[in-house]
Amino acid sequence: MRKYVDHMTIGMKEQLVYPGAVWAGLFSKVLYLYLQFCIWKALFSDCLEKPTINRTDTLRYIIIATIVSTIMECNVTEKINAQIQSGNIAIELIRPIGFKRMLFARHVGDTAVKMICCTLPLIVLTTVTMQWCGADGLRLPFLQEWSAGTGMQLMCIDQLGYGILSLFLAYGIQFLYSLIIGLLAFWLIVTWPVNMFLGAVYRLLSGVWIPVTLFPELLYRINLWLPFRAVYAIPVSILTTEMKRKVIWQSVSVQMVWLVILYGFSLFLWRVGRKKLVVQGG
Repeated sequence: MRKYVDHMTIGMKEQLVYPGAVWAGLFSKVLYLYLQFCIWKALFSDCLEKPTINRTDTLRYIIIATIVSTIMECNVTEKINAQIQSGNIAIELIRPIGFKRMLFARHVGDTAVKMICCTLPLIVLTTVTMQWCGADGLRLPFLQEWSAGTGMQLMCIDQLGYGILSLFLAYGIQFLYSLIIGLLAFWLIVTWPVNMFLGAVYRLLSGVWIPVTLFPELLYRINLWLPFRAVYAIPVSILTTEMKRKVIWQSVSVQMVWLVILYGFSLFLWRVGRKKLVVQGG
């Protein structure tokens, strides 16, 4: 266990090597959130609201999705690709430590730094800005109803707990998805073209750019059978929308199923890929 904690520390140190990059990441997220807010506000000022989602729900969704994206970002694919291209993968495979667990430990370290340096400041900045602008309607449901009766408080806390559980499941799904794309380097050697294409598809269908409820009917139905929405659309919807417990459990169950499927597929690729490995460089 200690060795994985050490790799987690290494991941944190790698993230803090260039402090300017950390500040630039925070600034880019603030700018991205501001641009998203302006774009959607302009769209709803000129277009009729869809009955499935209104202006307030959309803006609240975009804000939370942007904040969640600071936690979900994963660079495991690039790390695996670099290890294979340099030939260092041969050394990593003979170390007395699980390669995939090592990658996950370093990813957790990266995420810890991002939460402290990016996620928390973004939450504080967004909360202060909404209060200053008087945008109480954009506050989360469990915050809006906090002053209500005891039963409502318990319900809100309960949904918040499910939202946090959903975030943990989404975090695992995101890691496994990135791991699977990275393991394709056993066959492709260079995965960045595939990663760029699938990254664009993933960002579109996951709901980080556009709420999935705004998708055309056909695309929405197709997306129901894909794992992408389990990363952003499901946890963000639980955190931003009042939902019945049955609906929440159905959504969380979808995440659990995809977590098991992706884990099994990653094990298959790992076992087959090691036999196909061709070390270059080193």
